Amino acid sequence: MKVAILDKTVNSLKLTEKCQLFGIRNNDKVVVTSLKMRKGLDHVGVFYQNKEDYNQDESNGSLLFSINNERLVCSSMNGDGTSDNIELNIIHYSTDFSNRIQGVVDPSVLQGKTVTIIGAGSGGAMTAEDLVRSGVGNLNLIDFDTVSASNICRTIYDLFDIGDKKTDALYKKLIRINPDVNINIHDEDILKMDIKKLRQIIKTSEIVIEATDNIKSKRYINGLAFDTTIVLYPAVYDKGKGGDILFTVPGVTPCFECVFKSIYEQMKDVKRSEWDYSSDGSKPISMSGLISDIKVVASRSVKLALAFLTGDQDNSFLEKVTEPGCTMLFIGNESDFSIFDKPFQEVWAETEINPECFCQTLGRSLCESQKETMSLSE
Repeated sequence: MKVAILDKTVNSLKLTEKCQLFGIRNNDKVVVTSLKMRKGLDHVGVFYQNKEDYNQDESNGSLLFSINNERLVCSSMNGDGTSDNIELNIIHYSTDFSNRIQGVVDPSVLQGKTVTIIGAGSGGAMTAEDLVRSGVGNLNLIDFDTVSASNICRTIYDLFDIGDKKTDALYKKLIRINPDVNINIHDEDILKMDIKKLRQIIKTSEIVIEATDNIKSKRYINGLAFDTTIVLYPAVYDKGKGGDILFTVPGVTPCFECVFKSIYEQMKDVKRSEWDYSSDGSKPISMSGLISDIKVVASRSVKLALAFLTGDQDNSFLEKVTEPGCTMLFIGNESDFSIFDKPFQEVWAETEINPECFCQTLGRSLCESQKETMSLSE
């Protein structure tokens, strides 16, 4: 058996006499991550400052940790009362985790940021994973679907996740990347969620990423978030030929509704069935696409999200990844598709605020605005 423990957990053990230990088990490997139980962790052992105080019944066959000559040691108790020492490695997670992103983003800043991801499918799950690896400390995950065999070919999920809720499966994967990440999961359809609850989630987030395949959901989120929160709306077209990302900044850029009609105009030369994931604006259609093509859109979404999350920092790269007057990025993975005559092209599109859009209508009370957004879900 191979056993490792995070450095922050070692520091915590020096301040206690005895405690239960929790972490992650994977066949013959154990990583101790916490002194407290939380969703997704296993009970992996017990700790005693003085090994002589150890009560074998308390361990229930788990690992025993103790401090011997100021050195943390680990042993496995046998049924006859004897013990076998186990090599214990300390993972310098607190210092090493962000070594290779230092100077690009500030993990200490991202640790306090909250991102809400709506949709834990192929793009949403990849986006969540990349944000956690980049140091984002708080996530809200919203999805009501389960993992199926058809999801495996183009998502981060695997065979062991089939039948599980996507939010649960994704949660388990994310805490194996960063055990300290704070994740709230909502196994719900946003169109059926309590509107006050959903609006509160949105208002307390720095960014919302609307990663569903449903235009009706996107319009609904726009109605709830246009005046409070930055939103990214990524989309991948049929067969992964291309995609787009629209972002909205409250009081600064056009909202989703402002741009919505112009999207149809810009895509008039492309069959709607290739890019519109909903046949009637509400019912999602399953579209084909390679994971490699989906990753392009997801990675651009993550880069933009990180740029906005660190936009007030001295080393901000927000201006380096956006274009003035543009809030929509069109991505082409193949040639002879839409506006693209060559493969692997990207073009920013200028957008304008529609003065007739509800986001610009003056004199509307908050109550009336809420009625408007609620009507989008009907």
